[in-house]
Amino acid sequence: MDDFSETLTEFVEKYLAGKLVPRRKSAPVPKKQTGPVTVVVGSTFNKIVEDVSRDVLVEFYAPWCGHCKALEPKYNQLAKDLKSEKNLVIAKIDATANDYPKTYDVKGFPTIYFVPAGGDSKPITYEGAREVEDLKKFVKDNSVIAFGGSTVLREEL
Repeated sequence: MDDFSETLTEFVEKYLAGKLVPRRKSAPVPKKQTGPVTVVVGSTFNKIVEDVSRDVLVEFYAPWCGHCKALEPKYNQLAKDLKSEKNLVIAKIDATANDYPKTYDVKGFPTIYFVPAGGDSKPITYEGAREVEDLKKFVKDNSVIAFGGSTVLREEL
């Protein structure tokens, strides 16, 4: 048997046994989070964005996108303004350098989703104005535990 056949056989056996680990395209994990916005990469997406113990606002951006560049100072200001909310994460991911779950339907940049804590709700697409106060209102209106949200979820934590 040649190397290809052995490799293919091994792959099929692992697949049938459910032992294959999906590979995600991922930029390197930042050594340190600098700035007010949490940087997410493919390998940290589930841990940060889909953390059921926190509400998360995540921006999918492209580094070359003019709209993304225009949003950046406002998004940073939003993160600074809401820094005291320990149950809230303001995050961003370079959607051109990282894979992410198909649940997040990114067709243009920037695309912003709110992921409510608890894991019971689907991500909510933000379609409002790209201004700090509008984003802040959207986050407050959709938060489950941040801003004194659900006491039931808080007790479960």
